[in-house]
Amino acid sequence: MRLIGILALAALAAAPAAANPLSRILATSGLTPQDTNIMRQAEQSLLAEAQVGTGKRAEWTNPDSGAHGEVRVAGKEGDCLLLQHQAFLKDSQDPKQVRRRFCPSGADWLLTQ
Repeated sequence: MRLIGILALAALAAAPAAANPLSRILATSGLTPQDTNIMRQAEQSLLAEAQVGTGKRAEWTNPDSGAHGEVRVAGKEGDCLLLQHQAFLKDSQDPKQVRRRFCPSGADWLLTQ
């Protein structure tokens, strides 16, 4: 019984670490909250298409911050889509990259990674 309790605590302690990488990446990326909102809008435009296929892209730009980028469908895993973000800060040639996985749930897409 004690071993089960220790394993349960270890799993709970590990869960926040696994859930934070995207927020940590974005927080340290230099992207503004407005940038990430515009990125998500581009992401949603791809997910809203009925026939989303690998390679489809949506570009975005934020004139206020000078950041820009694109999101593309990088692949499929079963019914799930892998979306690859590439974002550039103003006057930067070094892209920030984030991959996110969405799976269908009824009429919606749920972020699973």
